[in-house]
Amino acid sequence: MGQLGPALRRSGFTLDVRLRAPPRPEDVEADLVVVLGASLGELGAEAAPLLEEERRLLARRLEAGRPNLGLGLGAELLAAAAGARVHPGDKGPVVGVHPVSLTVAGLADPLFAGFEEFFDVLHWHGDTFESVPGAQVLASSSRYPHQAFRVGASYGVQFHPEVDVGMFERWVRASPGDVNRVGLGAEELLERESSRLARVQQHAMLLVERLALFFARQVGAGGGERYLFTVDSTHRLAGRGVLLSPGIPRRTPIVRVGQAISLERPDGSRVGGTVRGMASFGETGAAIPLLVLLDEPDAEVPPGSEALTSAPLTV
Repeated sequence: MGQLGPALRRSGFTLDVRLRAPPRPEDVEADLVVVLGASLGELGAEAAPLLEEERRLLARRLEAGRPNLGLGLGAELLAAAAGARVHPGDKGPVVGVHPVSLTVAGLADPLFAGFEEFFDVLHWHGDTFESVPGAQVLASSSRYPHQAFRVGASYGVQFHPEVDVGMFERWVRASPGDVNRVGLGAEELLERESSRLARVQQHAMLLVERLALFFARQVGAGGGERYLFTVDSTHRLAGRGVLLSPGIPRRTPIVRVGQAISLERPDGSRVGGTVRGMASFGETGAAIPLLVLLDEPDAEVPPGSEALTSAPLTV
């Protein structure tokens, strides 16, 4: 799920992650169903029965007004569930960072509030779909017109805001057939696209946080304790202060100065603390480290600890 999983956890969801497994009967009533993408080469005849089951699940949920999110292939399945025809793109596969443009509806949709009309995103798709009945088209590209849409309480996004640079590299190395379809080798594609993808991460993280918040509000998630981030590194300061990295998404203030957080260490023990600042130090990365005053001066916060809070969502 890439960056989407942590964003959903921050918004109060408990995740049940499956790898292209058949839907279960209880999925019809789940708070949210997220259908992700697949390698272009995974869409052969052997995958058709499972994809049809996923399409039927989404159709039942749309009929019942239940929220769904489709990314990549998931957007195509959501479009098909709503009655659109999905077919191979006549302009070939698109892999890499390319611009999309917001429609009039997209410019007015809260998901894209503050975005420029044109902005770059990561594409990885070879199919497309016709107009989705009852949906608003939110974003288009020069090659394929249906890049993001909203239908009822559901969003479909053909591009991939959930993918960061590390995940993109794993996709490239695991999918040589997809890479060859765009006429490049793996190293050529990584050299061309990795720096471009790094530059669009702030927009991507903002988008996944907004998607997570939208769905949390739809189903009333976010009460009780919420996940913030997993600690990668800790820098001890004077007194009780520690600087915790990577921190929170830069453009989404999901926790504020003065709010209490709890740090659950890998062994299950916890230490409390209070947020005292956001330590950007001129960095331009997608996340901002948190300056935290610990309740216990000598407490250790090893990598792998999870930062949690009971404070209300503030995005």
